[in-house]
Amino acid sequence: MTPAFTEHTSEPAVYTTDVLVVGSGPVGATYARKLVDAGIEVLMVEIGSQENPIPGEHKKNAIAYQKDLNSFSSAVNAELNLLSVPTTPNVFPTTEPISFSSKGTIHNGQNPRQDAFFNIPAAGASRTVGGMGAHWTCCTPEEHPKIERSNLFSNDEWESLYAEARSLIGTTREAFEKSIRQQLVKRTLQKAWSHTGREFLPMPLAVKRSKINFDYLTWGSPATVFGNITRTVDRPGAPNFTLLPEHRCTRIEFDTYSNEINGVLGRNLRTNKDVLFKAKKYVICAGSVLTPGILYNSGLQPKLPALGRYLSEQIMTFCQIILKKSLIDEVPRDPYGLGWDKIAAEHHKKHPSDPLPFPFNDPDPQVTSPVSEKFQWHTQIHRDAFTYGQIPPDIDQRTVVDLRFYCKTDPHHDNYVEFTNDIKDTFGMPQPTFHFQIKDYEAKRAHEMMLDMQRVAGDLGGYVPGQSPHYLPPGSALHITGTTRAGTSEHDSVCNKNGKVWGTNDLYVGGNGVIPTGTACNPTLTSMCFAIVAANTIIAELGKDAKK
Repeated sequence: MTPAFTEHTSEPAVYTTDVLVVGSGPVGATYARKLVDAGIEVLMVEIGSQENPIPGEHKKNAIAYQKDLNSFSSAVNAELNLLSVPTTPNVFPTTEPISFSSKGTIHNGQNPRQDAFFNIPAAGASRTVGGMGAHWTCCTPEEHPKIERSNLFSNDEWESLYAEARSLIGTTREAFEKSIRQQLVKRTLQKAWSHTGREFLPMPLAVKRSKINFDYLTWGSPATVFGNITRTVDRPGAPNFTLLPEHRCTRIEFDTYSNEINGVLGRNLRTNKDVLFKAKKYVICAGSVLTPGILYNSGLQPKLPALGRYLSEQIMTFCQIILKKSLIDEVPRDPYGLGWDKIAAEHHKKHPSDPLPFPFNDPDPQVTSPVSEKFQWHTQIHRDAFTYGQIPPDIDQRTVVDLRFYCKTDPHHDNYVEFTNDIKDTFGMPQPTFHFQIKDYEAKRAHEMMLDMQRVAGDLGGYVPGQSPHYLPPGSALHITGTTRAGTSEHDSVCNKNGKVWGTNDLYVGGNGVIPTGTACNPTLTSMCFAIVAANTIIAELGKDAKK
């Protein structure tokens, strides 16, 4: 069973299905998996290309990146497209007089309406099958019940939703527990902070370690959530699921009189021809900035005053340390009785010239101190590669630990993203412009987080040259929330708790933009929870329609 397809020479080609899902990230994959498993026909549209033979696969699952984590930074850089780059007044005085001057024009995809002071300069989008889920950190914490979590669901409901989301994405805390460095970092911090009651735990990660080859990891991704519903060279995929890459969702077409959806107008980016998608239900989960852009382009802004408003993004600090020599010297003595002495001795026997006691394949540390009422920020004390933090070649990566701390900002009506039709982005959609500024009390909280990072880092070692604690540019977390927030009223939210857009019958949204609260932790698992609820609602509604 595949979507019905008809083509007329003078009109857009038409695809007909039960549910159209726009976006193939972890949230789009959650919608698709739930709906397909319920026997519903799903057509998924993705603006990006399918770059991996396994749709939505994490790029870090490639052998080359598992052998050299540092090199993965280039892959992430290649995937991220900045969303709003202000024009600059800079000129090149050495340009030949005969050459054209670009003063006052739009060039290189820049946004002349973006005030640099209010920008979120590192905010980006990943236009590829899998979206951000093709290169994310895979950290899957749950929101703190009092500090972060929305009251749209009860605590019991949240616990049930989180359990299902963890199962879909494959969350575990065990994959790195056999690492010497994991235990060394974790136990050092537990000892240093024991008088405060602060927890230092294995980080919850969507990852699975191979039982055949201990060195190999399968990082969780939309491919994990999809399961077997996608088509690969090894399997036919589910007959009621179709993935259509390189197709843009341009706008939702509404009937002028009934306000019913006539379809979604899209474009095949290969042929540059328009297509029309007709479905019983429509789900837009193209990211926390691109999703409100699609709704804006569909004329919904006047009916949804909260669209793009209440934007939140985390304040992020970062540093890298080299482990103290005294801590490394403890390893052969095995102070915790974990068998380090035997492992270190065996390593020294094989590699007598190596000054470190860690085996070359000792897994990187992955530790967290979760959000608490005393320490209201999310921490990742680990090693990972991103657009920053590459290790110089003359420093042994086994001695390096990254510290990434995330502090929430709260949703405010005057923090928002707006769109304009007279300037288009690279893909021909309305250009987003950010208006974002942190409040004084949020700045104070961020300063407390910075001081805390310095204390934690000091317990572990000294700073990598050039990587002492510093703030990263706004948007570096890539965790924008609130732009299509869920709520109880169309006055201050875009959708209800079931993901249905206010004033519509068959339109749903998903993604980090749906989260209505400020969050310090990684939002993916929480966004999946909202998608689970919305998918269950769609299943129930289509079941009622079938009975009719």
